[in-house]
Amino acid sequence: KMMQNVRLAPESNEDDLYSGYNDYNPMFDTEDLENDVAFQQAARTSHGRRPPVTAKIPGTSSPRPLATGFGAGFCSVLSVMKMSFTKKINDGVSRPMTAVQAAGYSKAAVRGSSFDPLGQPRGPASPLEKKTSDSLEEKMRQLEKKVNELVEESCVANSCGDLKLALEKAKEAGRQERELLRQREQIAPPESINLDLTYTVLLNLASQYVANEMYAEALTTYQVIVKNKMFSNGGILKVNMGNIYLKQRNYSKAIKFYRMALDQITSSHKQMRIKIMENIGVAFIKTGQYFDAISSFEEIMSISPNLKAGFNLILCYFAIGNGEQMKKAFKNLIEVPLEVDYEDKYILLNDDLHTNLLIEAIKNDSLSQIERERKSLAEEYIMTAAKLIAPAIETSFAVGYDWCVDVVKASHYVELANDLEINKATTYLRQHNFNQALETLKMFEKKDSRVKSAAATNLSFLYYLGNELEQATNYADLAVNSDRYNPAALTNKGNTVFANGDCEKAAEFYKEALRNDSLCTEALYNLG
Repeated sequence: KMMQNVRLAPESNEDDLYSGYNDYNPMFDTEDLENDVAFQQAARTSHGRRPPVTAKIPGTSSPRPLATGFGAGFCSVLSVMKMSFTKKINDGVSRPMTAVQAAGYSKAAVRGSSFDPLGQPRGPASPLEKKTSDSLEEKMRQLEKKVNELVEESCVANSCGDLKLALEKAKEAGRQERELLRQREQIAPPESINLDLTYTVLLNLASQYVANEMYAEALTTYQVIVKNKMFSNGGILKVNMGNIYLKQRNYSKAIKFYRMALDQITSSHKQMRIKIMENIGVAFIKTGQYFDAISSFEEIMSISPNLKAGFNLILCYFAIGNGEQMKKAFKNLIEVPLEVDYEDKYILLNDDLHTNLLIEAIKNDSLSQIERERKSLAEEYIMTAAKLIAPAIETSFAVGYDWCVDVVKASHYVELANDLEINKATTYLRQHNFNQALETLKMFEKKDSRVKSAAATNLSFLYYLGNELEQATNYADLAVNSDRYNPAALTNKGNTVFANGDCEKAAEFYKEALRNDSLCTEALYNLG
């Protein structure tokens, strides 16, 4: 309506519009502006367009002229309306929102573009700029990577048994690491040196020298590490130096370095300290210093008892002839915990199929094999110790054996008691006391099959030597029937058959013994 009340000439300009208004001077109705569609549209599109009074004229440094009075206000409204309508007609693009420029939105609208409030990328990111390998820092980084690769290759070659190649790789890693160290010192302070890499290279080189039995070079390399105060844990490598001196049979120096290493290891590393004390005790035994060795082994048995330390302690007491201490040490050896489950857990249950399947599955797995090996080692230590101390702890070896048998029977090594009894009979044989041997062996005729087979085999052997073929045959049959897989029993049975003139049948028994144990040289000799 406002534009209709203004009469414009066909070629009028903005100045003519202003002068026409001054000439016409119409009256406007402001009561119905809320229902005026054109006015409301003009008001909505002109929101925020009027600049502040302090704004500059675009393209100049002059301030905008201040409009005053009713006419000025009306001209401003007309100017806004004209600019709004003219821009719509000219480009057909809605006026941008300039009130939100501070939020980061662009005021230049593009035809067909969509509004993206999250500012997400409109396409793939530009590729990363490739690092140039010309910089000194990049060269050092690559050199450090090469050193690590050489150390790893050296360790792999050592594990594969190629000791010469392992040493060559270790030496090359040392040369590359020294070159890296020289370059880094030129551009960085000493604090930036990679001490871990230096320590790794030197330790691997020393280890490869030891593997190649180049002990002098290994000791020199270890000395470089130990004397460098920047390596906080270098002192523990004195253990390795002690091991080298022990291999060279320089026991005094080995003990010295073991003790120096022991002083630098805290009590929190209990197992490491125990291993070092074991080495010290062994070195003392080598030098004949049994009392010093006893001190080391007794300390170990009081802190964390183990089979090796307990057995070595018995050896020391045997060397000095202390029978009472031998008895005490033997009891301590038997009481050493093995940390294994015994055969009771592998007994099959008749009514539980699922449990039986599980038991069969774990009966021969790797963990069960480790348990059997550990138990076998313990039995070997105990048997050897009993045979060693039995003649020394009492007035006669028979009384000593009886004491050892009683101690073993009271422990969880009950089966060893029977083996000790058979060993007692074997000792009688060595002393040519055949009657005592026979009496001892006949005690096992009512024992379990394994022990019965061993005793019957020895009895058959004794009667065969005494030319009592009938008794020898009877006990040979008893031994074979008790344990068909006992090669000694089969060999003795073949001997009795051979003595009776049946060579073909004797050969069959010898062959069966060899099938059960290919290392049974007696059966092989007799078969030949």
